[in-house]
Amino acid sequence: MNNHVKRIAAAGLALALSLALAACGGGESGGKVNEEKATSLVQGNLDEIYLGKFDPDYLELVSITENEAEETYLGGLEVEAETFMYYFDIEFPTDEVVDEIIELYKQIYAKSKYTVNPASKLDDNTFAVKVEVEPLNIFELVDEDWDDYMDPFYTKYADVDFDALSQEEAEAVDAEWSRMVLDLCKENLPDMGYSDESKSVVIQVVRDDDGTWSMHGDDFYTLDEYIITYP
Repeated sequence: MNNHVKRIAAAGLALALSLALAACGGGESGGKVNEEKATSLVQGNLDEIYLGKFDPDYLELVSITENEAEETYLGGLEVEAETFMYYFDIEFPTDEVVDEIIELYKQIYAKSKYTVNPASKLDDNTFAVKVEVEPLNIFELVDEDWDDYMDPFYTKYADVDFDALSQEEAEAVDAEWSRMVLDLCKENLPDMGYSDESKSVVIQVVRDDDGTWSMHGDDFYTLDEYIITYP
């Protein structure tokens, strides 16, 4: 086969995300890529990852089905849930809590705002695509309300030695903690907007030795960090 199509999973740690990258090939054209295709790759990939939006032309470009794109979207949300639990120190999440976090991120990412500019050809193996991002401020709002909202929890457990708790007691406290964190985030959703300062990153779409085109991973991570501001 001479499709030159590959989808690459990029895994991040801590606040970095683990999201899917896609590469576009040219099918019968032998992997031929122009500015339009490079732009479509970046636009379609970001729409897939953040919005759960699967444009038919993009699916054809990267030779995947809508079900496969949906799996990528949901997989990214699952990793977002892991990021959320790490960030907010949730240690014993139930399946219900994880599902609730995933639903939270669906609502957050539905408001993602980015502009993909037309690609420019740098050389035979590289295109540059500038993406402008308005970072979502949901966790900045949460941070502003944090002390007042969480004070009852801190007061209640001020004298508790958490290291001395039994497993059952620790799980009960964690459940109370996760409930408060999720409720605070949900309360701020209606007021969610964008940070004052917009960001931009130039994503390189590059061809590797086997003729596969893909978004450069480091560029993508930079963009990904801009989508949501974590104080």
